[in-house]
Amino acid sequence: MGYKVKHTKPFRQGALDRLCAVYSIVNSAKIISNISEKEAIDLFNKILLYLEEKNELSKALITGINIGLVGSILRDIATDKIPDRIMPFKNKSDITFDLFWYEILNFLENKNRAVLTAIDGNVWDHWSVVSNISDTKIFLFDSLRLKSFLRSRCTIGKPTKSRPHLLCPQRTYFLSREGNRDE
Repeated sequence: MGYKVKHTKPFRQGALDRLCAVYSIVNSAKIISNISEKEAIDLFNKILLYLEEKNELSKALITGINIGLVGSILRDIATDKIPDRIMPFKNKSDITFDLFWYEILNFLENKNRAVLTAIDGNVWDHWSVVSNISDTKIFLFDSLRLKSFLRSRCTIGKPTKSRPHLLCPQRTYFLSREGNRDE
């Protein structure tokens, strides 16, 4: 009988890479275009090949993907699954938390829409997909299995102990199939 490892858990597949942006793009396509598992694998592979062609794959695996590269992937690779994208808060510094929250709430009232956003702060450095939102909670469709955050625990300013989840309006895409393209 071998040595038993106590009080520790194995790393999950994907836990050591920084591909959350890639998963968020694929998960957005699942919400917007209802893609199958085969189509998801195909899109995932196309994104990885694209990153390799751009000499960005090793950087993406180690440090993650920035907003510019997310935009390039959406434009160059995912257009057939996620044809429409806007960044409603791009280059806007006067966004309030309430405005950000309610713009997402209004946008997600229609079917086949998703919000891809960065979540930062003391706890996270992560890309995720907002699938739904209420007055009090934001619901995630997430590769790390994050489910939701209470509104009272989120901020768009400096994260604090009571508000550790930093949502990033300037790094947020509204994604759909409705004829909007704005980078």
